[in-house]
Amino acid sequence: MMAVTSKQLSEADPIDVTRCEAKSDRVLAKLHMDERLLAAASKSVTGDRVWFALRAVHRSELDLCRTLDDSDVDAVVPVREVQGGRRLGSRASRVVHKPVLAGLVFVNIVPSSEAFQGLLRVRTAQAFIGTGEGPHPIGNREMNSFMDLAQKGAFDERNTPAGLKVGSRVRIPVGPFADFHGVLEGYAPGRPARVRTMLFGQELLVDVMLAHLEKLE
Repeated sequence: MMAVTSKQLSEADPIDVTRCEAKSDRVLAKLHMDERLLAAASKSVTGDRVWFALRAVHRSELDLCRTLDDSDVDAVVPVREVQGGRRLGSRASRVVHKPVLAGLVFVNIVPSSEAFQGLLRVRTAQAFIGTGEGPHPIGNREMNSFMDLAQKGAFDERNTPAGLKVGSRVRIPVGPFADFHGVLEGYAPGRPARVRTMLFGQELLVDVMLAHLEKLE
């Protein structure tokens, strides 16, 4: 192994820390900006509050909701009970809680461009449900009805009847997509039905329990 002499150390080029400091400053500036924008969506902001649906990355709805809650943002993910696998050494199936509408976190905020930007800068957030004109607001009556049904267990797997067929024309009677019409794309035991509907001229796939779909003639 080659030894390093004191002469070699004294003749070595000095380490330029300017770039490292600049990068660190940029990271800190971004963090401060993220915090400032997210604060615009917090519960402390006064004004008329509105519900919006925020799409999360795959299977991260609950993680995103917890992150927003830690940042004092009013966020909720209505859940339903489904039967999971059996616990080791147990004959009974365990109950698992899953989002009623997969991929969506609902936030109640005072609308502003800063609040929307702050929410979208959270790592597991993807986009708002809406159009090029902006996020689509959800009425308090529809949202409260939807959450009330979820709390009462209306979407739980044990309350989900069969009967609809793939390709059936259906109506969504409750929740944030109440009164939307669409086509049943498919479903599987223990999972919500997938419905293809239209929102502001764009196709959208939403997950809805079979128990809360009405077949259209």
